[in-house]
Amino acid sequence: MERLLERIGAARARVQQLHAERAHAAAALEAMEARAREGSRESDVLKARIKELEQENEVLRTAKAAAVGPDREGTKEKIDELVNEIDRCLALLNP
Repeated sequence: MERLLERIGAARARVQQLHAERAHAAAALEAMEARAREGSRESDVLKARIKELEQENEVLRTAKAAAVGPDREGTKEKIDELVNEIDRCLALLNP
């Protein structure tokens, strides 16, 4: 009888341990899902920013083609700056 009580006690302890492990795993899963949602949201924001920059870049390229004189140099610098910002955004999207 005493041996049966020991086995029941051991089984009870194991069940409690498994419950604790399950709770820990559930909390870890919830944290990972939250990080995944945040990463997805950040990716969407970066994609929208890239699209805006590409549109702005296209406008500047069109303006560059029509530009004549000293303003052309400033336009080229602005385009280079936008291209660099697009590259940085792409680097963030593709780790």
